Amino acid sequence: MTPTLIMTRPRAQGEGFAAKVAEVWGKPLTVIPSPLIKIVWLDAKLETPDGLIFTSVNGVTAAKRMGLPKGLPAWCVGQKTAQAARDAGFDPTVGPGDAEGLIADVIAANPLGKLAHMRGIHTRGDVCERLQSAGITCADVIGYDQQAQTLNREAKIALGGNSPVIVPLFSPRTGMIFSAQGPYQTQVYAPVISAAVLDGLDPSLDASVFLAKRPDAEAMLEATVAALKAATAST
Repeated sequence: MTPTLIMTRPRAQGEGFAAKVAEVWGKPLTVIPSPLIKIVWLDAKLETPDGLIFTSVNGVTAAKRMGLPKGLPAWCVGQKTAQAARDAGFDPTVGPGDAEGLIADVIAANPLGKLAHMRGIHTRGDVCERLQSAGITCADVIGYDQQAQTLNREAKIALGGNSPVIVPLFSPRTGMIFSAQGPYQTQVYAPVISAAVLDGLDPSLDASVFLAKRPDAEAMLEATVAALKAATAST
């Protein structure tokens, strides 16, 4: 049996991750791109801050679109976001991969001046509120919307069949959108990047969940390969 992998991330990110999965898996793999979130950029404006907080690569793109000065210090949630910030000309500090660790890093640094958290409309973690409670000046800047999308026809056919399907879920919002469009006839194997994603799944979703050991792309790759092995062993 050739396993099926449905990528729910925005297309560019999904294609990159699927290519890594195929390389590690090393066997035939059917990949269906079906993004469940569409990024829509918003015209946000702000005075130049003293530092930036990025909890996603999209936040970095939003800052670039606003023309913020290069060289600004930037606290980044993880390695991938930090690399995007570096490529954009900012001065990143790499976080541990989740909002909790990022908040702790910023509090420990105790930066002076005003920080701007570049984020989307839908977010979790209350980053600015918690930093303000710790005495750090921070403002939310909403630079994009994450609009929900429905699964495409090819994905619906796969999920309505009899062969198991692997669906990696990278954010709580994506997890909620996916589970809300169920129930699904086939057995779903769902690698999830964090406990927050797991908590956001609808209780009615019948899925075998594989929680990544860390909230980063490398751990999600490991979880996805583990799900592939379990799916093929079950047939």
